[in-house]
Amino acid sequence: MDEFSDVVTKLVQIAKIGALGDGEKVRIQALRLVRSLREAGNPIAELIQNEVFSQRFDQSAASAIRRVKDTGLTSPVPADNETNSELLNVEDPVTLPNGFVSSEEIKGPLNLIISERKNTKRLIEAGIMPTSKILFTGPPGVGKTVCAKYLALKLKVPLLTLDLATVVSSYLGKTGNNIKRSLEYARSRPCVLLLDELDAIAKKRDDHSDVGETKRLVTVLLQELDQWQGNNLLVAATNHYHLLDPAVQRRFDQVVEFKRPSTEDLMRVGGALTAGSDLPKDWMYFVSALMQETSYSDFQREINNLRKAQLLEGEVGATNFLKMLLERQCPDDRAHRKQLALLLVTKGKASQRTASKITGVSRDTLRSALSAGAK
Repeated sequence: MDEFSDVVTKLVQIAKIGALGDGEKVRIQALRLVRSLREAGNPIAELIQNEVFSQRFDQSAASAIRRVKDTGLTSPVPADNETNSELLNVEDPVTLPNGFVSSEEIKGPLNLIISERKNTKRLIEAGIMPTSKILFTGPPGVGKTVCAKYLALKLKVPLLTLDLATVVSSYLGKTGNNIKRSLEYARSRPCVLLLDELDAIAKKRDDHSDVGETKRLVTVLLQELDQWQGNNLLVAATNHYHLLDPAVQRRFDQVVEFKRPSTEDLMRVGGALTAGSDLPKDWMYFVSALMQETSYSDFQREINNLRKAQLLEGEVGATNFLKMLLERQCPDDRAHRKQLALLLVTKGKASQRTASKITGVSRDTLRSALSAGAK
């Protein structure tokens, strides 16, 4: 690609990002263009520098620029040479709008890792290396990404995310280079690096259906993981642990397994989501019991939908929404509906009338089942 074509490509990328309203990324891309032009001796570099980086900005823009400088992002994140799109997504400061709620089985390992990172010097003096590479494994929507954010938030560092499912280049050999450049960048500054969708490139090398390029990517990844030591924390996430090459599995200091949520887990999440609202607890218990063993993300979506129905249409609208959700989750399972109705009364502390209205189980049936259970 000649200099003119390269400049045009970068300007198109800047225009595209600007149209989306992301001023911070526009400035980062502009800085990348300035550096490229300076290397080529093009005087336009100074014109762009003066126009973009010597302007007065409002308070929100100035705040964004300070964040870029504070995290070292005046050195732009690496970009794919083919598309000029950034390889790493940067979140700084890290936020958890709904707080952090997780099971004790997950909180324990996470808090230990945080303690290790805060006492690195003490561990090294004792001849023990702190955890630097963690593997999160479990089905979609169970909180792997949220937990990576939690680690970055508690350690007060940016979260850099490399989505391995999208980093693959159409040119053979380019993907390995993208991975190398991304990890080199993350090693050079304080951060938590999240490798998302690890199984996209780290599958077992005995899979004969894969082309040689995939096997070479595993080798590249192994080399990069071997070099990742010390100061920063690398978190990899996969929905398919069993697909990973055994050599990749062994490279991690710790494996944290995420399970589908129980009713109690979802009740804790629901409590955080609805804090300060007037959503009845028996409704929230019903959704929690109905959606156990699904995912936190699905549960959060339906709780928010329930709150909207209540706000806009009152109790009638909320009850209709709960009926619709029940029909969708277990359309023809009368036994499950009866079980939910009983749980709603005995555990959710709902009235028999409410349980009957939501589940469609008659009050006579409920009374008989409750009486039988009490004997």
